[in-house]
Amino acid sequence: MYAISIDSGGTKVVGAVVDGDGNILTKKRYDIPERDGNFLIATFGDIISQYSGEYPISVVGIGGNGRIDPVEGVILNCGVHANWQGRHLRKELEDDFHIPVSVNNDCYCAIKGELWKGAARTYSVVVGIVIGTGLGGAMVSNGAFWHGAQFGAGEIGHMILHPDGLPCYCGQKGCVERYVSGTALWSNYNREVGADRLHSGYQFFEVLRSGDPAARKVMDAFVDDLSLVMVDISNLCNPDAFLIGGGISDTRVVWAEALERRFRERVCGCMKDTAIVYASMGNDAALLGAAKFGFERLKQTSEEDGI
Repeated sequence: MYAISIDSGGTKVVGAVVDGDGNILTKKRYDIPERDGNFLIATFGDIISQYSGEYPISVVGIGGNGRIDPVEGVILNCGVHANWQGRHLRKELEDDFHIPVSVNNDCYCAIKGELWKGAARTYSVVVGIVIGTGLGGAMVSNGAFWHGAQFGAGEIGHMILHPDGLPCYCGQKGCVERYVSGTALWSNYNREVGADRLHSGYQFFEVLRSGDPAARKVMDAFVDDLSLVMVDISNLCNPDAFLIGGGISDTRVVWAEALERRFRERVCGCMKDTAIVYASMGNDAALLGAAKFGFERLKQTSEEDGI
């Protein structure tokens, strides 16, 4: 059994073929020169056409930006790409290629991949926190994702951390994402020094490693804020484990020890043993998760058809 897996981000699309055991047989990256849904659809079509000619494909799994209805495969909300919001992605692709298609949020896919083959596979109740350019997440209990009434559950990045704090693109003020994300690190550093010096998380960590005191202050605030978010989530969800992923998790050597210490100082006694684990599958996690969602959709479709 083989799935075409597609991980669609803000600046790139990665296509792959994944077998039923979670082996990635081939993959290819496609850069996105324009943030447009029509371009994405064309790229997805190229990937499906190519791999369908090379492998006996049973299903297509896609991880995409924004709030997504995985039941109908519809993009409900997305501010990243034009011509994307409201798109019936699953129906478009199934009509064109006559292959079952699964569509899920990209953060959900990354967490699904870690649950299947990565760092979270031994835990039952998991809260995933994906820290990259922004901050996303998901809540999972015994393999089932909690989607919420409008498929918006897990928007940890838009919990209010500092009331009346920094304005967020979502319209709120003080969102977690404005303080705990790659963008938050470099933009808050610029705010701290009163100059527009940095423009990426990579630059921030270079400055941090050089011993810059302003960078250290921003990093300490990041850890303090993230620990508080995790304490609040613990009291709401009581997970076995927090799974921390995304590009910022790759820098954990400089902040993970402090995060764990601060979390355990703050959280109530009955939750002090909550595990904190870090994503182990790297950029392949979302590809694996999208494929796994696809295999599950294929099984569901077969059962509905009485096969």
